[in-house]
Amino acid sequence: MLKQLPALTQNNLQAKINSRKSQRQLLPFFWIIIIAYTAFVFSKVYFNKTISLEDVFGSLAISAASLLSVYLWCAGKAFGMPIFPIFSVTYFWTSALPLLLESPGVFKYSNSERFFASMTVTGFLLLSTLIWYQFVKRFPQPKAYYRTIEIHKGENIFLGVLFISNLFTIFIPYISLYLDGGTFSIIRGAILGLSAIATFAMSYRFGKGKLSQINKILYLVLLTANIISSAIGFLLIGSLSLFLIAIISYSIGKNKFPVIFAVIIFSLFAVLHTGKASMRQLYWHQTIAIQPWQYPAIFGEWFDFGLKGLFSQKEESGNSGQSIIERSSVIQQLLLTQSSTKLGQPLLYGSTYSIIPQLLIPRIFNPNKIISHEGTTILNVYYGRQTREDTLTTTIGWGLLAEAYANFGLLGCGLLACICGAVYGYIGLISINAPVFSDRYLLAILFFSYAFQTELTAGVYVAALFQSSVTLFIFLFFLTKVQKIEATEN
Repeated sequence: MLKQLPALTQNNLQAKINSRKSQRQLLPFFWIIIIAYTAFVFSKVYFNKTISLEDVFGSLAISAASLLSVYLWCAGKAFGMPIFPIFSVTYFWTSALPLLLESPGVFKYSNSERFFASMTVTGFLLLSTLIWYQFVKRFPQPKAYYRTIEIHKGENIFLGVLFISNLFTIFIPYISLYLDGGTFSIIRGAILGLSAIATFAMSYRFGKGKLSQINKILYLVLLTANIISSAIGFLLIGSLSLFLIAIISYSIGKNKFPVIFAVIIFSLFAVLHTGKASMRQLYWHQTIAIQPWQYPAIFGEWFDFGLKGLFSQKEESGNSGQSIIERSSVIQQLLLTQSSTKLGQPLLYGSTYSIIPQLLIPRIFNPNKIISHEGTTILNVYYGRQTREDTLTTTIGWGLLAEAYANFGLLGCGLLACICGAVYGYIGLISINAPVFSDRYLLAILFFSYAFQTELTAGVYVAALFQSSVTLFIFLFFLTKVQKIEATEN
């Protein structure tokens, strides 16, 4: 006779109900986005008679597939850290919108090629969503004990991490002079990984209303300083990533998305994006590092260039004439690989994956180690996007899906879907019921911080995640202890 499985305890059942209720508070915002996007699509089709039905269908198919996991999570049908929904939604602006907005890099390919690429992306997202959902649709019993950092101690530690991150970012030009490449790489990776974790954890507790007034002020000051100092090199990806981590984790904690604030900040980033090419021309060749007291004048000049760029309607050379959507688009790389394969160019059969074991060895132990972007370089050279000399100064991003197709075709895309769905699903599963300062939740935060890195190839992704994970485990070993904690204590 089969044993009857134990029912959910009353406490766990209540935790499940509370989790579903809090997640569902974000559902109205989800539907507002859907309604606004639907109106945008109809207006686009109505006023633009040249756009083909295949492109509209392909864009809508990708959009629906990318937003499906977001709906499942916001509706309380999936639980845990929403790592996969964030990963999935990136395909909305990197693959769906470029089709709808007729991005030049995408529309140099034929209708049939664009349609095939859109169906490839859609199939990848649906399969990975299905696998992810099998992990997170359940709400498991909490562990009796968690390895965790004491809450108030943890807040102070994370504020200290953000302070150190600010110092490191500001003084990078000087620090790099006194450290060899291997040591500098290890320290930089450790600080960036811990900074992302600290930003999420503190923003989450801020949203929950659990921070004291003094810690709120300290956190906002340190976060703002970190975003500003990360942008001063005129590469916005670092500061934009920090802001995205902060705003999303705050929304999860608050169960409400700060729409007006987010629109204002994203608008500021759009202005900076427009003016960054002009700033690079002015400052990238100067040998003297920009000092913190120069930041106000630098940003004033940067905003001036950005506003002029927005209103001038002039196309500038290089990437400066590209919109943010065009700049972030990666579907053209998938189109390139598919069209090249159709014309007879052989697949790479794992060439960009075979280098990953080498990338896991720290440069301090292997001074002749290949660069982390070697996989990206292989792709760009093989498909004629760049020469190897070009890759020394500029990197053209590819993303995981285009790389998978370049190596193994549709089979590679399917395998990637299985891996992404299973890994993100498992990490999301172990975060369910875990306290925010526990080892499980902090590991989930680390994966979350990489989920929206859309241009990374597998080598860069795995190497960076591995290095950050080792740092986190060392961090947790010294600062955590096993404690009996209520599952809902966050």
